[in-house]
Amino acid sequence: MRLPLSWLSEWVDLPPADPLAERLLLCGFEDVAVTSLGPDLSGLRVGAVVRCERHPNADKLSVCAVDAGDGALRTIVCGAPNVAAGQKVAVALPGTSLPDGTRIEKAKLRGVVSEGMICSRRELGLGDDHQGIWVLDPGARVGASLAELVPGDAILEVGITPNRGDAASVLGMAREVRALFGGPLRRPETQPDERGARASDAVRVSIDAPDACWHYAARVVRGLRVGASPEPVRRRLEAAGLRSINNVVDATNLVLLEQGQPIHAFDLAKLRGRHVRVRRAAAGETLRTLDGELRRLDPEDLVIADAERPIALAGVMGGADTEVTEATAEVLIESAHFAPSAIRRAARRHGLHSEASYRFERGVDREGITRAADRTARLLAELAGGEVAAGRVEARGHAAPAHPPIELDVARMNRLLGTQIPTEEAARLLEGLEIRCSETASGVLRCEIPSWRNDLELPQDLTEEVARLYGYERIPTTLPIAALAPARLPAGQVLADRSRTLLAGLGLSELMTMPFVSRADLAQLRLDPADPRREGMRLLNPVQEQDSQLRTTLLPSLLRVARQNRSRQVDQLAVFEVCRVFVPRVGAPLPDEPLTIGALLTRGRDRHLWDPPEPPPLFFEVRGIAERLLNGLGYEACFRHGGSVSHLHPGAQAEIDVAGRRVGSLGELHPEVLRSFELDVPAAYAEVDLDALAAVPPRRAEFREPSREPAIRRDLAVLIAREQPAGELVEAIRKHGGADLVSVELFDRYEGRGVPEGRVSVAFRLVFQRADRTLVDAEVNDAMQRVVRALAQRFGAELR
Repeated sequence: MRLPLSWLSEWVDLPPADPLAERLLLCGFEDVAVTSLGPDLSGLRVGAVVRCERHPNADKLSVCAVDAGDGALRTIVCGAPNVAAGQKVAVALPGTSLPDGTRIEKAKLRGVVSEGMICSRRELGLGDDHQGIWVLDPGARVGASLAELVPGDAILEVGITPNRGDAASVLGMAREVRALFGGPLRRPETQPDERGARASDAVRVSIDAPDACWHYAARVVRGLRVGASPEPVRRRLEAAGLRSINNVVDATNLVLLEQGQPIHAFDLAKLRGRHVRVRRAAAGETLRTLDGELRRLDPEDLVIADAERPIALAGVMGGADTEVTEATAEVLIESAHFAPSAIRRAARRHGLHSEASYRFERGVDREGITRAADRTARLLAELAGGEVAAGRVEARGHAAPAHPPIELDVARMNRLLGTQIPTEEAARLLEGLEIRCSETASGVLRCEIPSWRNDLELPQDLTEEVARLYGYERIPTTLPIAALAPARLPAGQVLADRSRTLLAGLGLSELMTMPFVSRADLAQLRLDPADPRREGMRLLNPVQEQDSQLRTTLLPSLLRVARQNRSRQVDQLAVFEVCRVFVPRVGAPLPDEPLTIGALLTRGRDRHLWDPPEPPPLFFEVRGIAERLLNGLGYEACFRHGGSVSHLHPGAQAEIDVAGRRVGSLGELHPEVLRSFELDVPAAYAEVDLDALAAVPPRRAEFREPSREPAIRRDLAVLIAREQPAGELVEAIRKHGGADLVSVELFDRYEGRGVPEGRVSVAFRLVFQRADRTLVDAEVNDAMQRVVRALAQRFGAELR
C-alpha cells in the first residue's frame, strides 16, 4: 500500500520518516519504506545575485556574479529576462546533475566563461512555466540546499499482511501510528448537508442473499456536475497509486483509501425499477464489467442487480451499464458489508482482483458502513456540486460474526513471551489500539475487541499485539532450560533405513514413486474379492483423474516402472521401494498404513556368452535377496513354499515367516499379471511388512573366534513327504546336532525315478568343528545318529 505522508499527517502527528518506517517494520508490517515524491534537489544551492550586467557580446544574455555560500563569487551567464541583482536564486554549480539528467559543466558562452547555471522551475521539474528563472523567497539562506526550501511529499510504502485488512487505509495506518507514538487521532467530517426529497423516495434496497450480504447502505446525491477533480485530489490519488477518473469516481476512491471501505457509485437514472437487489446470479446471466469484459456469471456469484439485470459483481467490480459518465446527474452511493468468503471465491473464479475485493476478502469494519457512505456523499457535494438527499436507504441480512470479549491472562502471556510486562502496561498498550480492557478479580484482562479488528479471536492474538507494540527487540533473549534426550527413531524407520542400505548393497536401485494408482491397476493383480487390498481409498481431489486411489501394495507402481523401461528396450531390472501403503479397514474412516518393502526383479531376453543355457529360476534369486536382507537385519527367516498370493505364480511362491509370524511373501509373478501390465519378460517380486517385522525382536549378534582345528563334513540324504517344508528339518538338525555342529546347508532336492510317489529326497551338508581340539569320528557318528533318529521320529524321514 502507498500512502502520502502529507495525507497521513492530517490524521495523526507523525515522527520523522526514518523512525516511522523502522518502527512499523519492527511491529509486524512488511517491506516498509519511505520514498520521496518529486525531483531530487539536494545537489542544488540557494545563491544570491550580487551583480547583474549585460553580456558584452549578446543582447539577450546577462553576466551575473553569484554568491553560492562558499565565500567566492562565481560568474554565471544567464539568458532569463527576469534576472536581477539582489535576487535569491536556484544555482547548479559545475558537476551538478539536474533532475532530467543534464550535467552542468563550466562552459564559455560568447566569449565569457560561465561557472554554473541559474535554474527555472521547469528545469527543476517543478512546473511547466518557463517565464524566467525561479526567484526564491528573500529570506532563503544563501548556500542552503534547495531541498530545504522544496521538501516535497514523501510516500510511505507498507506491505500489509493478509490478516491485517484493517490497516489498508489512512485511518488504519493512523491508528497504528497513534498506538506506537501517541497523540490524538483526527478524523475528517463525515456528515453531509442534506437537502431535498428523502433518498428512500428515489430507490429501495433488498437483500435476497442474507448469508453473503450482512449490511447494505445507500445514499443518493442529485444535481452533480461530472468533470475533472481539482489538482490536489488528482495528485493525492496518483501518489497513492490510483488513477484519477472524474470527480465522482475519485470521491469513492478517496473514501476507499481513507476509511478502508470500498464504495461504488451507480448512475441512478440507469437503474431500472429504481430497485437495488443483492442476490445470487441466475443461470446463464452475463455482466459487462467496467474493464469492458463480458463475463458469464456463476450461480454462486453474488451480484448487485436492479429490477431486471445484474449491474455489478458484488465487492469486486461494477457494471458498464450503470457507469458514471459526463451525462450523469444523480448517483446512488453503495456501501456494504459482504461475507469475505463470497467475495474471495468470486474474485478467483473470474480472475478479477480489485482494490475493493482486496479489502472485502480481508474483512471491513462492520460499524464503518454508514460512516463511509456519509463521507462519500459529503465529498461529492464538495467536489461535484451535488445535493445530498435526506437519509439513507439500508437493508440488513444475517448478523455479521460478532467479536466476543477475549480474556487475556497476563501471567501466561509473559510466560509465552519471556517478559515481565505488568498488567497495567499490557492494558495501556492494548488500549492504544482502542481495545478496551478491564481487570477482573483474578487479574485477567477482559478485552473488548473493536469492530474493525477481524483478526483478533484468541488470547494468543492479543499476546502478539502486546509483543509487537512493546517491541520485539525489547524481549530478552534467553536459552531454554530443558533436559536433552537423544532422539530415537521408531523401530520401523530404523529397519527402513537399514533395508535401503542392504538392498542397495545387493545391487538393487531404489525408486520413489507416487502413492496413487488406478482402480484398473489393482484389479489387474487378480486379488481375491475378500482381500482389503483389492479396492484402495479414493481421493477427493486426485492429481490425475485416472490415478484416483491410494495404493494398497507397491507392486503396481513397480510394474509401471518396469513397463516404462521395457518400452525403452531396458529389459533387466532390479529395483525396490520402501514406503507406506494404505490398506482400508472395514468400518474405519482411515486406513492402516504399514511400512512396506517391495522388490522387483525382471530378466532380460539378451543372453551373454558366459550365461548358462538355462538360467536358474528367478524364484531362487528373489528368495536369496529376501534371505540376505532379513539376515542383515538380524532375523532368521523361514520360507514356506506354496501359498495363495493371487498375483504370484502358484508353483513358484513362498511365504516369509519370522519367529512364527508371517511378514511377507515372494515369488515369480503370475503370467496374467505380467500380460496385464504389458510385460513379456519373466519377473519376480518380494514384499516385506516392516511394521510386522519390527514387532519381532531380532537375534543378538554373537561373535566368536574362528576355530583353527580341522572341520568334519558329513552329507545326509533323507526321504520326506513332498509337502514338508525343508526349513523345519534344518531347525531340527541344528537342535539335535549338538554343540559341535557349526553349520547346516540344504544342497539338493530331488523327486522322480527311484523316489516313491508323494515323497522327495532332500540332502543336507553338516559341518562339525571344535575350537579347542580335533573331533574324532566316533563323536561325529553319535551326532549323526541323533539327527537321523530325530528326523525319523518327527517327520517320518527315511535315510537314503
